Amino acid sequence: SETTLFGKIFSSIFQIVSSRTAGFNTIRVADIAMPGMMLLMLVMFIGASPGSTGGGIKNTTFFVILKSVVATIKGKKSIEYRKKSIPFDLVDKAYSIVIMSMILIFISTFILALLEPEFGFTNILFESISAFTTSGLSTGSSAAFATGGKLVLVFNMYIGRIGTLTMAFALSKRSKESNHQYPSTYFMVG
Repeated sequence: SETTLFGKIFSSIFQIVSSRTAGFNTIRVADIAMPGMMLLMLVMFIGASPGSTGGGIKNTTFFVILKSVVATIKGKKSIEYRKKSIPFDLVDKAYSIVIMSMILIFISTFILALLEPEFGFTNILFESISAFTTSGLSTGSSAAFATGGKLVLVFNMYIGRIGTLTMAFALSKRSKESNHQYPSTYFMVG
């Protein structure tokens, strides 16, 4: 039972693990408090491991970005893990996956907010992230969405399943790599 301390702890652990990809739930998602919903959305967004059928940006992508952030904070010129360097093309790829995923979720949430404003921002954002990560969880709102809202979720599921980077490669015109290199430039960031 979810009323005992053990039941609450078990339900919390099960829900966090399940939200990465399985879509099972022991409690109604709509009944979860806002901090819990935020945590579920983060775990869904990070998702499962690469090579699995789980969705999300993948935990290794999140790990590479986390290592990059730590290296930046420490002022390091290279990113290292277990006495090996993580190549910058991998870091670039990880950042691209996260940024494209966030843009897709933002756009789909924006469209859903226009099409289904009566469901509230939290429910719409949760449904958008859940669809993109193909986690299978729902607050129950998506069942009541009109056809337009459901099509937005279907599009999210499709892009989430094949991956934002794969979709970008498929839609972009690949340019040939040239042998010349332009001089470096500098931008102030942050």
